[in-house]
Amino acid sequence: WKDESTVRTVEGDLLGLNATIGRIDHRLAEPIELVELGYRIDLGDRFRTKDSKVKGLRIDLHGHRIELDEAETRGVRARMVRNKAGQVEWLSMPLLKTARKVKEELSDERPWNAVVGRLVVTDAAVRVEDLSTSPVAVQTIEGLELTAEKISTDPNSKGTLALKTTVNGKGALKVDGSIQLSPVAAALQVETTAIPLLPLQPYFTEFVNIQLNRGIVSNKGEVRLQLDKGALAGGYKGSLTVGDLLAVDKANSADFLKWRSLHFGGIDVALQPMKVDIAEVALTDFYTRLILSQEGRLNLMDIMRRPDAAAPPAMAGKPGERPAEKPMEKVVDKAGGAQPAAAPPIPLRVAKVTLQGGTVNFSDFFIKPNYTVSLGKVAGRITGLSSAADSMADLELRGSYANSAPVQVVAKLNPLAAESYLDLKADVSGVDLVPFSPYSGKYAGYNIEKGKLSLNVAYKLENRKLSAENKLFIDQLTFGEKVESPDATSLPVNLAISLLKNNRGEIDINLPISGSLDDPEFSVGGLIVKVIVNLFVKAVTSPFALLGSMFGGGEELSSVEFVAGYASLDAAAIKRLESLAKALAERESLKLEITGRADPELDKEGVKRAALERAVKAEKLKDQMKKGGEGVSVDAVELSPAEYPVYLKQAYREAKFPKPRNLVGMQKDLPVEEMEKLMLANAKSGEDDVRDLALRRAETVQSWMLEQGKVPAARVFLLPPKVGPDDKGKATRADFSLR
Repeated sequence: WKDESTVRTVEGDLLGLNATIGRIDHRLAEPIELVELGYRIDLGDRFRTKDSKVKGLRIDLHGHRIELDEAETRGVRARMVRNKAGQVEWLSMPLLKTARKVKEELSDERPWNAVVGRLVVTDAAVRVEDLSTSPVAVQTIEGLELTAEKISTDPNSKGTLALKTTVNGKGALKVDGSIQLSPVAAALQVETTAIPLLPLQPYFTEFVNIQLNRGIVSNKGEVRLQLDKGALAGGYKGSLTVGDLLAVDKANSADFLKWRSLHFGGIDVALQPMKVDIAEVALTDFYTRLILSQEGRLNLMDIMRRPDAAAPPAMAGKPGERPAEKPMEKVVDKAGGAQPAAAPPIPLRVAKVTLQGGTVNFSDFFIKPNYTVSLGKVAGRITGLSSAADSMADLELRGSYANSAPVQVVAKLNPLAAESYLDLKADVSGVDLVPFSPYSGKYAGYNIEKGKLSLNVAYKLENRKLSAENKLFIDQLTFGEKVESPDATSLPVNLAISLLKNNRGEIDINLPISGSLDDPEFSVGGLIVKVIVNLFVKAVTSPFALLGSMFGGGEELSSVEFVAGYASLDAAAIKRLESLAKALAERESLKLEITGRADPELDKEGVKRAALERAVKAEKLKDQMKKGGEGVSVDAVELSPAEYPVYLKQAYREAKFPKPRNLVGMQKDLPVEEMEKLMLANAKSGEDDVRDLALRRAETVQSWMLEQGKVPAARVFLLPPKVGPDDKGKATRADFSLR
């Protein structure tokens, strides 16, 4: 100890020395100055030093101030243990207990100030064991070198800090910058290189069903922190890279996610107010594996572990049957009150995202035989991602389906905003359909022999309403051998394909879908499946409605109607036949069957009226022939309103039935209406006439299809006529069927 001229050297047990100082503090009115002290600490594996010393230690008990010119420590070895209860046992060491006791004896209401001129730590190592995790998490720091200068609790006094060390055996950490203790502030350059992520796995393994096999993190940037009135402000500016990552799906023992590099550049994170700006994100050489299990569950659904660690719910339905989608459950406030307003999203902006060298691998083990395909060579960009309500990002992705079919996606979207918006267009060209045979065999009952698919989709999501157009172009789809499958449809699949396929072997269809995100049963995939299934059902149950939507402007083409008693085609019937002929010309594999129909009541009366009209026209034709006119068919003769009474009277006179006479026995002149009544009453019309009318209707349609429609006779067949009403409307028609 130094008191003007005397220097004494004290050597002894450190704990005993601290205790001695604690007892004599109250007796010393003058500051104590320790010129130099060398010491070693050995507390077993919890804490020990190899060589330590302090120089220029001054303790002013009266002024509550400690000053230290220099301190050096070499060979520190520390082990900290967090027990299963989450308590850090290292803090209960005897040394720290003694230190707390000394502090309590020296303390009063006045704060202590301290100044350290220079602090040097070399060759330090720290091992941290966390027994509260399973497996036990172990973090190591080795080869730590620390230099700190001018560290003080004096207000607004800034010091410097420089640190470098090895983390978890492989990674490097460097910290360099300024620190301030009052008020707390720091401006530090932080650089990490290849810090292993594997030792951190115990902290998240209970939440996910993936195992992290490897991964490293690196960064370079500046951390700024300020503690102002209890609020922590500041942020981080710099870059961050997660590299060489490999995560394995535990349930399927397969690679789930891996990449060579995920880089975040130009990071600007602020704490007060909170915001995140990222200038660029680059994902390089990435791979993900999606697996549909034998139970029909996608591995992505089970990556996050349930809090109760319960197994997935049992699958309803028959063994091997794909589970039905359950409607989303609505969150209800059990107390009956209003739900608290959601916290506003953290402002987030990502200027540009670049993807390169990506592969997405999909395997379906639910289907037999199994199906696997890859979307490879994925590359693209996203620009302008932001959580701002009025923001809009641009996306462009390109890739290759099954290493052969090019894929392109272009979209405008705002996935980070509270109200989602999406305007997406995607194209895939020339996908070979043969690999889809497991699906066609299971659900259609036939393997695919050949065919290629091109798909153009356009999706728009706005105000929580989705509308989409799915344009499918399938070229040369050909079914092969039949497959016995209990799940195969009973519908005539080949007929459906024949209806959809044109003469060039192409199927070109548009499948619009729409829905609301507020619908608890909303599912994009479910909507698409429903539309496709409805299309095939419509093709085989209402084929003429399908053809009408393609060729007839939406008009039903399954029949043509006739005026009661007649077999001639009017303008409406001809228009339908024109559309049908056009459809048959584009579908040469289809054969048309025609069934003439007649109504026993309406057509029985109609046959009589038709006979009356023919008789009237025949009289006019006679006059035309007498005058040297050309002979035409009776049906082609036209009567004006003025001519009709004239020729009706002639037909009435020629009719062979008893006619009313006057007083002298002469044939009585009658009004038009009376003549019509008598001629209709004496006209013959029986069941044979009605059946013959039904047959003539079918023959009329057949003749038009062959002559005007140019449909080959080998593709048009007459079926036996039918007489009688049905539930499809008037029976005065000709019905069509396809084969």
